[in-house]
Amino acid sequence: MLKTRWVCVVLMLAAVQSVPAAPAEWGQLIARRESLYNTIFVYQQGSVVTLRFGRRAAVPIQSQVDLNNLREHQLEYTELAFCGLLYVPEPNSILVLGLGGGVIPRELRYYYPEAVIDVVEIDEAILPLAKQYFAFAEDEKMKVFIDDGRMFIKKQLRGPHPPQYDLIILDAFNGDYIPFHLMTREFLEEVRRILSPRGVVAANVFFDNQLFDAEWATFLAVFGRCEVFLGRFSGNAILLSGGSQVQMPSAAELLERARRLQEQRKFAFSLPAVAQCIMPDLKPDSQALVLTDDRAPVDWLRQQRRGD
Repeated sequence: MLKTRWVCVVLMLAAVQSVPAAPAEWGQLIARRESLYNTIFVYQQGSVVTLRFGRRAAVPIQSQVDLNNLREHQLEYTELAFCGLLYVPEPNSILVLGLGGGVIPRELRYYYPEAVIDVVEIDEAILPLAKQYFAFAEDEKMKVFIDDGRMFIKKQLRGPHPPQYDLIILDAFNGDYIPFHLMTREFLEEVRRILSPRGVVAANVFFDNQLFDAEWATFLAVFGRCEVFLGRFSGNAILLSGGSQVQMPSAAELLERARRLQEQRKFAFSLPAVAQCIMPDLKPDSQALVLTDDRAPVDWLRQQRRGD
Protein backbone atom coordinates (compact mmCIF):
# COMPACT_ATOMS: atom_id res chain seq x y z
CA MET A 1 0.00 0.00 0.00
CA LEU A 2 1.37 3.40 -0.98
CA LYS A 3 2.24 5.58 1.96
CA THR A 4 2.62 9.28 1.53
CA ARG A 5 3.33 12.21 3.71
CA TRP A 6 2.88 15.92 3.36
CA VAL A 7 5.90 18.01 2.77
CA CYS A 8 6.20 21.69 3.50
CA VAL A 9 8.98 23.96 2.38
CA VAL A 10 9.50 27.54 3.57
CA LEU A 11 12.56 29.49 2.41
CA MET A 12 13.58 32.60 4.33
CA LEU A 13 16.20 35.34 4.00
CA ALA A 14 18.02 36.59 7.11
CA ALA A 15 16.89 39.99 8.34
CA VAL A 16 18.62 42.33 10.75
CA GLN A 17 18.07 45.10 13.25
CA SER A 18 14.78 46.27 14.64
CA VAL A 19 11.44 44.58 15.16
CA PRO A 20 8.81 45.78 12.64
CA ALA A 21 5.97 47.92 13.84
CA ALA A 22 2.97 45.62 13.98
CA PRO A 23 -0.55 46.66 13.03
CA ALA A 24 -2.74 46.89 16.11
CA GLU A 25 -4.84 43.90 15.06
CA TRP A 26 -1.80 41.61 15.24
CA GLY A 27 -1.40 42.32 18.94
CA GLN A 28 1.73 41.76 21.01
CA LEU A 29 4.99 40.29 19.75
CA ILE A 30 5.38 37.01 21.66
CA ALA A 31 8.26 35.34 19.80
CA ARG A 32 11.11 36.30 17.51
CA ARG A 33 13.63 33.92 15.96
CA GLU A 34 16.67 34.56 13.78
CA SER A 35 17.17 31.63 11.42
CA LEU A 36 19.51 30.92 8.54
CA TYR A 37 16.76 32.05 6.17
CA ASN A 38 14.79 34.82 7.82
CA THR A 39 13.71 36.75 10.87
CA ILE A 40 10.52 35.15 12.13
CA PHE A 41 7.88 37.01 14.16
CA VAL A 42 4.89 35.63 16.09
CA TYR A 43 2.20 38.01 17.34
CA GLN A 44 -0.86 37.39 19.50
CA GLN A 45 -4.08 39.37 19.92
CA GLY A 46 -6.44 37.56 22.27
CA SER A 47 -6.70 34.00 20.96
CA VAL A 48 -5.50 34.91 17.43
CA VAL A 49 -1.84 34.16 16.63
CA THR A 50 -0.08 35.55 13.53
CA LEU A 51 3.15 34.47 11.81
CA ARG A 52 5.27 36.79 9.64
CA PHE A 53 8.69 36.58 8.02
CA GLY A 54 10.97 39.61 7.57
CA ARG A 55 10.76 43.23 8.66
CA ARG A 56 8.96 45.01 5.83
CA ALA A 57 5.34 45.99 6.38
CA ALA A 58 4.51 44.91 2.82
CA VAL A 59 5.44 41.30 3.51
CA PRO A 60 2.20 39.28 3.69
CA ILE A 61 1.07 37.28 6.69
CA GLN A 62 2.26 33.68 6.46
CA SER A 63 -0.17 32.04 8.88
CA GLN A 64 -2.91 33.02 11.30
CA VAL A 65 -5.00 30.90 13.67
CA ASP A 66 -7.64 31.39 16.34
CA LEU A 67 -6.59 29.05 19.14
CA ASN A 68 -10.18 29.02 20.44
CA ASN A 69 -11.53 27.89 17.06
CA LEU A 70 -8.93 25.98 15.05
CA ARG A 71 -11.44 24.97 12.38
CA GLU A 72 -12.14 28.59 11.40
CA HIS A 73 -9.77 29.73 8.65
CA GLN A 74 -8.41 33.22 9.23
CA LEU A 75 -6.85 33.63 5.77
CA GLU A 76 -8.71 33.00 2.52
CA TYR A 77 -5.88 31.18 0.75
CA THR A 78 -5.94 28.29 3.24
CA GLU A 79 -9.55 27.61 2.22
CA LEU A 80 -8.74 27.98 -1.49
CA ALA A 81 -6.02 25.34 -1.09
CA PHE A 82 -8.77 22.77 -0.46
CA CYS A 83 -9.98 23.12 -4.07
CA GLY A 84 -7.92 20.04 -4.97
CA LEU A 85 -10.44 17.93 -3.04
CA LEU A 86 -13.03 18.78 -5.69
CA TYR A 87 -11.02 16.58 -8.06
CA VAL A 88 -9.64 14.03 -5.57
CA PRO A 89 -12.26 13.79 -2.81
CA GLU A 90 -10.55 10.86 -1.05
CA PRO A 91 -6.77 11.38 -1.20
CA ASN A 92 -4.67 8.62 0.33
CA SER A 93 -1.34 10.40 0.00
CA ILE A 94 -0.65 14.12 0.33
CA LEU A 95 2.43 16.30 -0.08
CA VAL A 96 2.62 19.92 1.08
CA LEU A 97 5.55 22.20 0.32
CA GLY A 98 5.62 25.05 2.84
CA LEU A 99 4.72 24.67 6.52
CA GLY A 100 4.40 28.13 8.03
CA GLY A 101 2.07 27.75 10.99
CA GLY A 102 0.93 24.39 9.63
CA VAL A 103 -2.70 25.36 9.08
CA ILE A 104 -3.18 23.52 5.76
CA PRO A 105 -1.64 20.17 6.76
CA ARG A 106 -3.23 20.34 10.22
CA GLU A 107 -6.70 20.83 8.78
CA LEU A 108 -6.21 18.14 6.14
CA ARG A 109 -5.14 15.82 8.93
CA TYR A 110 -8.32 16.66 10.85
CA TYR A 111 -10.70 16.03 7.94
CA TYR A 112 -8.72 13.11 6.46
CA PRO A 113 -7.32 11.14 9.41
CA GLU A 114 -6.80 8.11 7.17
CA ALA A 115 -4.46 9.95 4.76
CA VAL A 116 -0.67 9.93 5.01
CA ILE A 117 0.76 13.44 4.82
CA ASP A 118 4.33 14.57 4.07
CA VAL A 119 5.26 18.16 4.89
CA VAL A 120 8.58 19.68 3.76
CA GLU A 121 10.00 22.77 5.46
CA ILE A 122 13.44 24.18 4.73
CA ASP A 123 13.82 26.19 7.93
CA GLU A 124 14.28 24.11 11.06
CA ALA A 125 13.27 27.13 13.19
CA ILE A 126 9.71 27.04 11.85
CA LEU A 127 8.61 23.61 13.09
CA PRO A 128 9.00 24.27 16.85
CA LEU A 129 7.16 27.59 16.46
CA ALA A 130 4.30 25.88 14.62
CA LYS A 131 4.05 23.35 17.43
CA GLN A 132 4.34 25.83 20.28
CA TYR A 133 2.10 28.63 19.03
CA PHE A 134 -0.11 27.30 16.18
CA ALA A 135 -1.41 23.97 17.52
CA PHE A 136 0.48 21.93 14.92
CA ALA A 137 1.51 18.38 15.79
CA GLU A 138 3.14 15.52 13.94
CA ASP A 139 1.92 11.95 14.33
CA GLU A 140 2.43 8.52 12.79
CA LYS A 141 0.74 9.60 9.55
CA MET A 142 1.90 13.21 9.29
CA LYS A 143 5.62 13.94 9.27
CA VAL A 144 7.64 17.08 8.62
CA PHE A 145 10.92 16.84 6.72
CA ILE A 146 13.47 19.63 7.09
CA ASP A 147 14.69 20.03 3.52
CA ASP A 148 14.41 22.19 0.44
CA GLY A 149 11.23 21.20 -1.39
CA ARG A 150 12.88 20.62 -4.74
CA MET A 151 15.72 18.64 -3.21
CA PHE A 152 13.21 16.50 -1.31
CA ILE A 153 11.42 15.66 -4.56
CA LYS A 154 14.69 14.90 -6.34
CA LYS A 155 15.64 12.48 -3.56
CA GLN A 156 12.28 10.75 -3.88
CA LEU A 157 12.73 10.39 -7.63
CA ARG A 158 16.16 8.84 -7.17
CA GLY A 159 14.80 6.12 -4.89
CA PRO A 160 13.80 2.67 -6.11
CA HIS A 161 10.08 3.36 -5.63
CA PRO A 162 9.22 7.07 -6.01
CA PRO A 163 5.97 8.04 -4.26
CA GLN A 164 2.80 8.86 -6.13
CA TYR A 165 0.86 11.57 -4.33
CA ASP A 166 -2.88 12.05 -4.81
CA LEU A 167 -2.74 15.68 -3.73
CA ILE A 168 0.24 18.05 -3.86
CA ILE A 169 -0.03 21.58 -2.47
CA LEU A 170 2.69 24.08 -3.30
CA ASP A 171 2.73 26.79 -0.63
CA ALA A 172 6.40 27.65 -0.14
CA PHE A 173 7.07 31.36 0.35
CA ASN A 174 10.27 33.19 1.32
CA GLY A 175 8.43 36.13 2.85
CA ASP A 176 7.85 38.13 -0.33
CA TYR A 177 6.98 35.33 -2.73
CA ILE A 178 7.72 31.82 -3.98
CA PRO A 179 11.42 30.99 -4.47
CA PHE A 180 12.00 31.01 -8.23
CA HIS A 181 13.41 27.45 -8.35
CA LEU A 182 9.98 26.23 -7.18
CA MET A 183 8.20 27.87 -10.16
CA THR A 184 10.08 26.65 -13.21
CA ARG A 185 9.20 24.17 -15.91
CA GLU A 186 11.94 21.81 -14.74
CA PHE A 187 10.58 21.85 -11.19
CA LEU A 188 6.99 21.20 -12.29
CA GLU A 189 8.18 18.31 -14.46
CA GLU A 190 9.65 16.77 -11.31
CA VAL A 191 6.38 17.40 -9.48
CA ARG A 192 4.47 15.68 -12.31
CA ARG A 193 6.62 12.57 -11.90
CA ILE A 194 5.53 12.11 -8.26
CA LEU A 195 1.87 12.92 -8.97
CA SER A 196 -0.44 9.92 -9.25
CA PRO A 197 -2.45 9.60 -12.49
CA ARG A 198 -5.60 10.46 -10.51
CA GLY A 199 -3.93 13.19 -8.48
CA VAL A 200 -3.85 16.99 -8.65
CA VAL A 201 -1.32 19.69 -7.81
CA ALA A 202 -2.50 23.05 -6.45
CA ALA A 203 -0.18 26.07 -6.19
CA ASN A 204 -0.87 29.14 -4.07
CA VAL A 205 0.12 32.24 -6.11
CA PHE A 206 -0.65 35.95 -6.40
CA PHE A 207 -2.89 37.19 -9.20
CA ASP A 208 -2.20 40.87 -9.76
CA ASN A 209 0.96 40.91 -11.90
CA GLN A 210 2.51 39.34 -14.99
CA LEU A 211 4.31 36.70 -12.95
CA PHE A 212 0.89 35.07 -12.55
CA ASP A 213 0.60 34.76 -16.34
CA ALA A 214 4.10 33.27 -16.52
CA GLU A 215 3.30 30.76 -13.78
CA TRP A 216 0.05 29.84 -15.55
CA ALA A 217 1.90 29.41 -18.86
CA THR A 218 4.44 27.19 -17.13
CA PHE A 219 1.73 24.94 -15.66
CA LEU A 220 0.14 24.66 -19.09
CA ALA A 221 3.49 23.78 -20.68
CA VAL A 222 3.99 20.90 -18.24
CA PHE A 223 0.48 19.58 -17.59
CA GLY A 224 -1.45 20.71 -20.67
CA ARG A 225 -4.44 21.82 -18.57
CA CYS A 226 -4.70 24.27 -15.70
CA GLU A 227 -7.68 25.68 -13.81
CA VAL A 228 -7.63 28.98 -11.90
CA PHE A 229 -9.40 29.56 -8.58
CA LEU A 230 -9.38 33.26 -7.71
CA GLY A 231 -9.78 34.60 -4.19
CA ARG A 232 -12.71 36.93 -3.63
CA PHE A 233 -11.22 38.94 -0.77
CA SER A 234 -7.48 38.72 -1.39
CA GLY A 235 -4.95 38.75 -4.21
CA ASN A 236 -4.40 35.01 -3.90
CA ALA A 237 -5.19 32.48 -6.60
CA ILE A 238 -4.73 28.75 -6.98
CA LEU A 239 -3.33 27.17 -10.14
CA LEU A 240 -4.54 23.58 -10.38
CA SER A 241 -3.48 20.83 -12.76
CA GLY A 242 -4.11 17.09 -12.75
CA GLY A 243 -2.58 13.75 -13.62
CA SER A 244 -3.35 11.81 -16.77
CA GLN A 245 -6.62 10.34 -15.43
CA VAL A 246 -8.06 13.56 -14.00
CA GLN A 247 -11.09 15.02 -15.74
CA MET A 248 -11.72 18.77 -15.60
CA PRO A 249 -15.48 19.04 -15.03
CA SER A 250 -17.68 22.05 -15.65
CA ALA A 251 -18.18 24.71 -13.00
CA ALA A 252 -21.69 23.39 -12.35
CA GLU A 253 -20.43 19.85 -11.78
CA LEU A 254 -17.68 21.11 -9.47
CA LEU A 255 -20.28 22.92 -7.38
CA GLU A 256 -22.35 19.74 -7.09
CA ARG A 257 -19.25 17.78 -6.06
CA ALA A 258 -18.50 20.42 -3.44
CA ARG A 259 -22.00 20.14 -1.97
CA ARG A 260 -21.73 16.36 -1.71
CA LEU A 261 -18.29 16.48 -0.11
CA GLN A 262 -19.38 19.25 2.27
CA GLU A 263 -22.15 16.98 3.51
CA GLN A 264 -19.81 14.01 3.88
CA ARG A 265 -16.83 15.70 5.57
CA LYS A 266 -18.62 18.52 7.44
CA PHE A 267 -16.03 21.19 6.69
CA ALA A 268 -16.21 24.19 9.02
CA PHE A 269 -15.77 26.43 5.97
CA SER A 270 -17.85 26.36 2.78
CA LEU A 271 -16.34 24.10 0.12
CA PRO A 272 -19.14 25.13 -2.31
CA ALA A 273 -17.93 28.74 -1.90
CA VAL A 274 -14.43 27.55 -2.83
CA ALA A 275 -15.84 25.79 -5.91
CA GLN A 276 -17.48 29.04 -7.00
CA CYS A 277 -14.04 30.71 -7.10
CA ILE A 278 -13.14 28.85 -10.29
CA MET A 279 -12.64 31.16 -13.27
CA PRO A 280 -13.55 29.10 -16.37
CA ASP A 281 -13.75 32.16 -18.64
CA LEU A 282 -10.35 33.55 -17.69
CA LYS A 283 -7.93 33.11 -20.57
CA PRO A 284 -4.14 32.81 -20.34
CA ASP A 285 -1.87 35.31 -22.04
CA SER A 286 -0.61 33.58 -25.18
CA GLN A 287 2.57 35.67 -25.05
CA ALA A 288 3.39 34.87 -21.43
CA LEU A 289 6.88 33.61 -20.66
CA VAL A 290 7.36 29.98 -19.62
CA LEU A 291 9.64 30.05 -16.59
CA THR A 292 12.74 27.85 -16.75
CA ASP A 293 15.80 27.27 -14.59
CA ASP A 294 17.78 29.34 -17.10
CA ARG A 295 15.25 32.15 -17.48
CA ALA A 296 12.92 33.22 -14.68
CA PRO A 297 12.87 37.04 -14.32
CA VAL A 298 10.60 36.80 -11.30
CA ASP A 299 11.29 40.21 -9.74
CA TRP A 300 10.75 42.07 -13.04
CA LEU A 301 7.52 40.19 -13.82
CA ARG A 302 6.14 40.93 -10.35
CA GLN A 303 6.54 44.66 -11.04
CA GLN A 304 4.49 44.49 -14.26
CA ARG A 305 0.72 44.71 -13.90
CA ARG A 306 -1.42 42.22 -15.79
CA GLY A 307 -2.56 43.56 -19.15
CA ASP A 308 0.26 46.12 -19.46
